[in-house]
Amino acid sequence: MNAPIRAVILDLDDTLFDDTACTHAGLGAVARAHGLRVDPAELFARHAAHIRAIDPLLFSGQLDAHGARVRRFTGLLTELGAPDPDGEAATLTYRAAYRQHWQLLPGAPEVLRDLRAAGLRLAVLTNYVREVQGQKLAHFGLDALVDAVLCVEDVPAAKPDPRAYHAACAALDVTPAQAVMIGDSWQKDVQGARNAGLRAVWISRTGLPAQEPGVPVVSRLADLPVTLGLVPA
Repeated sequence: MNAPIRAVILDLDDTLFDDTACTHAGLGAVARAHGLRVDPAELFARHAAHIRAIDPLLFSGQLDAHGARVRRFTGLLTELGAPDPDGEAATLTYRAAYRQHWQLLPGAPEVLRDLRAAGLRLAVLTNYVREVQGQKLAHFGLDALVDAVLCVEDVPAAKPDPRAYHAACAALDVTPAQAVMIGDSWQKDVQGARNAGLRAVWISRTGLPAQEPGVPVVSRLADLPVTLGLVPA
């Protein structure tokens, strides 16, 4: 029999905060500024590949967040054949548009309040740096609705390493069996959490079913209290 849930750990980007929409806005601004004619989906995918390649340098402290952006946009513009692959200028353009389009996903503050009202302890566990993620949480007041925020520099290793989830459980003073992880990434928020001994709920906004049996799936944050058994269905 499962232990009662005492804590909920949530991812940030594309779980509470609409990072995808902001990224598309930022990339669109860069494309216009540099005269790039590229399909938005392809641009998004290429940009994501540069992030994955450069993130280890950011997480190890070899680059700060701004330096990582400059490097990735220099590489991206060069790859796409931009006549002036100015990574610094592209970074400023991207950040201005990204910040202008900051938005939470529907129901984010409300679900945090509902979970707190149910007596649960809450944490945000994110695979990005506090310099960026802390600003997002503070801007929308989400930091005041959770008991702990763990960014990539606060944990021994990033998700899906089990130590990331265990660090979040320790911050909330619960065991893994008493915690549930909520997020949009199957690998980082579901599979990794389950391997670490937590339960998990997958946020699948496209309606895709769970990749393994026994994993609850929701398409919107408002469904979490019912899915977690906190209110009647």
